[in-house]
This record gives sequence, structure tokens and C-alpha cells, in this order.
Amino acid sequence: MGQVDEVLHGRVLVVRIAGSGANAFTREMALSLEQIAVAAASRPEVGAVLLTGGYGGAFCAGSNVKELVELRNSGEGPGPLLEAEMKAFDAVAALKKPTVAAIEGPAVGGGLELALCCDLIVAATDARIALPEVHIGVFPALGGTVRLQRRIGEGRARALLLTGDEIDGETACVWGLVNRTVPGARVYREARDLADRLAAGPMAAMAGIKGSLDDAAEMTEKEALAAALQAAIAHSDSPEVEEGLRAFEADETPDFAGLAGKSAEPLASLHAFPPRQALQRR
Repeated sequence: MGQVDEVLHGRVLVVRIAGSGANAFTREMALSLEQIAVAAASRPEVGAVLLTGGYGGAFCAGSNVKELVELRNSGEGPGPLLEAEMKAFDAVAALKKPTVAAIEGPAVGGGLELALCCDLIVAATDARIALPEVHIGVFPALGGTVRLQRRIGEGRARALLLTGDEIDGETACVWGLVNRTVPGARVYREARDLADRLAAGPMAAMAGIKGSLDDAAEMTEKEALAAALQAAIAHSDSPEVEEGLRAFEADETPDFAGLAGKSAEPLASLHAFPPRQALQRR
């Protein structure tokens, strides 16, 4: 059996998928991940969430096939496991705080579908990335047919899904599936540094950015633009904007982390104000 561990490092909640067989998901692990994600949403001390694997360098191999076979043989069917996984993945995708996935080795099937729930992905240059379900006649049930094409476009998503072909991290980065690639030994450190940077940022503004991006996928362009404008206006008198303007006038870096738990309901799609020196260097 496996488990999902959580450790808070500074303002980054590191969630480690530690299962047997390349960190394959069991129903209990899915329930744990869902609980962790739901709790993280309301923990003011958590500024970002980092997902990583915990066994043999793998990120996650998706559903535990042994458990799927047992469910099928019992007559219960795969529904309970897949539904538990989907609830967990949706809880990660619904987080308004920044999320990062660190892929050091294989991220296949449901493992890749979990990574696609995160905002940013850091992968090893030689990471093995695939949705190979078609090879065993299985339908990718955990979001691959939806979230993958949003990242890389329908054409490339269609090719990966129908062939089950594997790509490496470098190719995935060129395609836009992952955001950064580094040698395998540096993946976790690179992902932690990125998560630390995000965790120090303006929580409400970044939540608003995430919400506006989601709106763009679900609304007409006109509706999404109007929603983004209204969100920005509503956010304009928030503590984050006040701190950003104060720091700009003082030529300092804003202390957004000090506002944890004080910001207004996240609404706006606003970028943080950089220090004046950074603006002058542009």
C-alpha cells in the first residue's frame, strides 16, 4: 500500500506521492490527496503546493492496476477508484493557490493527468511522459482528454492519446506541456525554488489570474474580458495593491507574504508591481 505525505517547508506545502509500483494510486491515497488539497485551500500559512513523487524517481504511474483488477473481478468495477481519483485531482485543480508538479522520472497515465492539474510543471529532460491507456484498451478517465489539449493543442493531444506514444521531458517542454526542464537530480530543487517564489507572491492577485484563465476556457472572449476587468476593479483597494504601491514608492520589494490571511477574496487578474529599479532596467 502507498501513502500521500505532506510537509510544510516555509510557505510551501510539499505533497509526496509515495506508493509501490512507481507510485501508483490506490483509493486510500486518492482520498488522502483530496483531503490535503481541500485543507490547503483554507490554510493561510500555505502559499503554494508542490507535488512530487516519492519512490524510485517516478512521479506517478496513475491508477494501481492491481486494485483495478481486484475491483473488476469483484463485480464492483473500476468506478470507486476512478471516482476517488477524479475528486482528488479536481481538488488540486480547484486550488486558488499556485501549484507546481516536479517530474523526475515517469509520469504516465493518471500520473500525467495529475500533473496537468497543476499550474506549472518542472520535469527532468529525460522524464518519461505518456498517456498509454490505449495500449491496454483503457480510456484515459482522469482528465487527459480535456486538460492535455488545453496545454498543447488538439492536434498533439490527439496524437499522444490515440497512439499512446511516449515523449521525453525536453519534447514536452517544446510542446508547452511542461514549463521547465533540468537534469533529473535538479528537478526537486528547481521546483522548490519556483514554489518558494510563488508562495511569496500576492495570493489574491494570483488566484484572480488563475480564475481569469479558467474563465477564458469556459466563457466567450467578450464575457471573459468583462469578468477580468470587473475583478481587477474590485481588487484595486485590496491590501495587496496597497502593499505593492507602498513598496513601489519606497523602491522596495513588496512583502506579500506578510499579508497572509488578510487579503480580500481573490478576484483580480493583476500582476504584482515590481520594484522601481526593476522597471527602470527594462
